[in-house]
Amino acid sequence: MQFVKPLALTMAVLLLVSSLTLTFSVNAQSNIKTELTLGVKKSDNPSSTNVSGDPNQALPRVVRVGDVHLIYGRLLKIEGKSNVGGLGNANVKLIDVYNNAQNPILLAAATTDKEGYFVFEWHVQAKEYEKLGVYELQEGIGSKDRITLQILSKYDGDANYASSTSRGFLVELRPLRFTTSISTDKQLYAVDEVAKVTITFKDPTGNFIDPEMLEIFFDSTRISATKLDVGTYFFVTPTLTEKIHSIMVIADKEEYLKETILATVTASAKIDLPVAILTVLDQSAYGIGDFVELAGDVRPAFVERAIMFQVKNPNGAVYNVGQIFANEDGTFKHEFKLGGSLAVPGKWSVTTTYLGQQITKEFDVGTLQTKFIRLTVELPETINDQGDPIGQGSMGSPLGIQATLINNEKRDAKLTYIVKVDDADGVTVMVSWIKGAVLKPGTSAKPAIFWIPEAIGNYTIRIFIWDSLDNPIPLAAPAKIKIGVA
Repeated sequence: MQFVKPLALTMAVLLLVSSLTLTFSVNAQSNIKTELTLGVKKSDNPSSTNVSGDPNQALPRVVRVGDVHLIYGRLLKIEGKSNVGGLGNANVKLIDVYNNAQNPILLAAATTDKEGYFVFEWHVQAKEYEKLGVYELQEGIGSKDRITLQILSKYDGDANYASSTSRGFLVELRPLRFTTSISTDKQLYAVDEVAKVTITFKDPTGNFIDPEMLEIFFDSTRISATKLDVGTYFFVTPTLTEKIHSIMVIADKEEYLKETILATVTASAKIDLPVAILTVLDQSAYGIGDFVELAGDVRPAFVERAIMFQVKNPNGAVYNVGQIFANEDGTFKHEFKLGGSLAVPGKWSVTTTYLGQQITKEFDVGTLQTKFIRLTVELPETINDQGDPIGQGSMGSPLGIQATLINNEKRDAKLTYIVKVDDADGVTVMVSWIKGAVLKPGTSAKPAIFWIPEAIGNYTIRIFIWDSLDNPIPLAAPAKIKIGVA
């Protein structure tokens, strides 16, 4: 199976502005233009008029929680071709628009000096992003260890001066995270035994650290743990029954990303007879979005005894657990789908437990799906607010983008309908979606998303059909429409 770069990159390209420049509408009442540039600073020599800095290197490529960065810039007023000067005593702000362009995250604010120069003091604080749901929005699109920001500066303008924005910069945010370990005194337990569980927490430098908030649940029941040392906790489970028991640990600390860690404890009945387990995967390699089928048989076959499954991703995280009972001939089948934030490429494992015996199979997972629902997209078109097809849009009037989606598969298709609009310069002016739609087998639908053009020009509209925003697997080839707005 050939592996490709994560489709999360496709998601990032789709949802970001096509270039690194975002344009905000200019205050129509202002008659003096302004220009905002990051990465330039006044010379340290008071008698010099030289400007230093590189606008292309205005922001660092990577920032870490706890960092403090000084971001320099200048705001100019342009009153003619030859009359350009700094705009003093103006309020400017540094914002992130990647995660919510309609409600940008304010990172820092500054006031220009008499020559228009300013400096932002940006304190990188994870909690501000966490409050606004940045981690949740990007979970599954990218790694939580690498949160993408698109940062620019903005001047809102006033009655005399027009608003302006700088160019945008893509910046990676590295949050503080616990390294959490959950270990047990045995790998497999007998029914009626208890498990001894140890939990440890370390900071990014490898030192033991205590969370400020710690909650532990065993099979959904809260458990009290004993602190053995800094960052080390211990508890004993209740008596185990024949099943895969769950452990959930929730830990939080100021400026750290709140973590939820899952683990399992497996207890199985045992007999004084030889036990054989045979398992076969339907493929040796899969892609994110695929269904994995595990079939096999057990000997001796007891229809009242549980066959248990545990699936782990390449990071060792528990991805899926299941429990079934064999047929009278000992055969069984277990199926699960690769999707969501824990579905990452690499070497996976599935462990089958039966009557005190275990067998583990490994399989490869890549980013390219190998078997998935395919939908047909027909008749992409633009419509007015009455639902009638139109060949040209009007500035300020609603314009709908719709297509006919057909599900010829034998199972339900849960999908997200995405529309992206670019202007003639390739700048994205609108991205919107309808998520969670379900198309029954053999049926069709005509979803529509409306957009109100704000400027005259030619536009390219692209329609994407994905499994979901969390699992950006294309279910159909993109469709494209070109339209003019007068």
